[in-house]
Amino acid sequence: MTGLKDVEQLPNCQHFESVDTEKNRQQSTVPETRQSLIRKKFDRRVLPIVCILYILSYLDRGNIGNAKSAGIDKDLGLDDYQWSWVLYTFYICYIVFEWTTVLWKILPAHSYIAVLCICWGAAAMCSGAVTNFAELLVCRGLLGVFESVFGCGAPYFLSLFYQRKELGFRLSMLLGMSPVANCFASALAYGITQIKGNLEPWRYLFIIEGAPTVLFSVVVFFFLPDSPGSAKFLDESEQTEAVERLQTIDRTAKNKVQWQQVLSGLKDYKNYVHMTIHFCCNYSFAGLSNFLPTILETMGYNSVNAQGLAAPPYLGSFICCVAAALVSDRWGNRGWVITFFASLGTVGYLILTCVQDETHTGARYAGIWLATCGIFPALAINITWMLNNQGGESKKGAGMALLAIFGQCSSLISSSVFPDSDAPLYTKGCALGCAFTGLIVILAVGLHIDLKMENKRRDREYGEINEHDRVDVTDGGDNNPNFRYLT
Repeated sequence: MTGLKDVEQLPNCQHFESVDTEKNRQQSTVPETRQSLIRKKFDRRVLPIVCILYILSYLDRGNIGNAKSAGIDKDLGLDDYQWSWVLYTFYICYIVFEWTTVLWKILPAHSYIAVLCICWGAAAMCSGAVTNFAELLVCRGLLGVFESVFGCGAPYFLSLFYQRKELGFRLSMLLGMSPVANCFASALAYGITQIKGNLEPWRYLFIIEGAPTVLFSVVVFFFLPDSPGSAKFLDESEQTEAVERLQTIDRTAKNKVQWQQVLSGLKDYKNYVHMTIHFCCNYSFAGLSNFLPTILETMGYNSVNAQGLAAPPYLGSFICCVAAALVSDRWGNRGWVITFFASLGTVGYLILTCVQDETHTGARYAGIWLATCGIFPALAINITWMLNNQGGESKKGAGMALLAIFGQCSSLISSSVFPDSDAPLYTKGCALGCAFTGLIVILAVGLHIDLKMENKRRDREYGEINEHDRVDVTDGGDNNPNFRYLT
């Protein structure tokens, strides 16, 4: 194949497949049996490590809600204003340092992420030793700094290993780990808060849940590959085919940034639509993680039962994430899947907003189920959708930076609209959730229709193409006439 020798000389280049621009539209020559073999190896060796890291990261950030239910605010004497700042600090630091996602393209992932594991695990454990408001702020701030790089970079990292129509399921599995982590955290908190020892239950919570992250850094260092072309569990021919099987051609070396792609990403209106959808999703994403146990407790359940009741909706949302991924990958459609689940979440928030009788706990708990099972799949598929339609690694990085930095800002809103003074109904926070989730429906439908029309326009002007054709996105990105968007 043209350019094969060059590929072997540059095993670390993420998408290097060919330098013959006259043959950019040739189909991939990697047989499906070989592709399946490589894909399964990535599923066994890359995906589990990244998913476990995602669980650990959300376990360490999300246990603050369980800690409040376990009494940390009362033990430290924190009022509503101070508690809001405990939550703000994490998200502010997370947002400020998300620019470091670019380091995924420059530094070797296995050592970079191993160091981050040690740092954020230690910060989480130190939260169990705090004695006042200031110390808790410092721990949460450091946790935000160290977790920001992984949280934003992990979806981008997986996009380097899988083809576009393979990515939906894998990314939904990855992002579905956040409700799994919350489910596990709630179940774990249920047990930990019953420990009878010399320390307060919330201290055991932070220490026990932070330690596995530090230990897992050893696995990351020795087993996480840096790129498809340098994966040690592949032989030389498989490394070449792993790079070759990716459908787009990006000749930018792994340790370099293509600034033309970056600027294209910053000017692309689609990235701002995805950013707004992520903003709306993340309001609920953060709000549910931080306040769901508290909301359940104010519905009349004691602290221990509230921890336990928070787990089932999260488990349900993970199942919905997997179902959404399977449907959207098989159907080749992202927009309608997001629309369906966002509609589900909107109905859930509408129930929580309109049911003003606090004795109707069954209806309100059903609203929690719908909101949780709707918002997590919508968030996962939106990130997949954006990465699918970015031409080139550097443009993906720019799109992820926009989505993560500005999309994360809604976490600051959700941190302050569920104060104890609004208990037990939390009408303001639920009404905002209903409005934001409803906006997702409108944006997803609009973007789907627009991309569908753009694909038809390109088919008319440039002719139809085979879905397996490979397109050179090094310079033109997804503006290449042969590029077709996933809708």
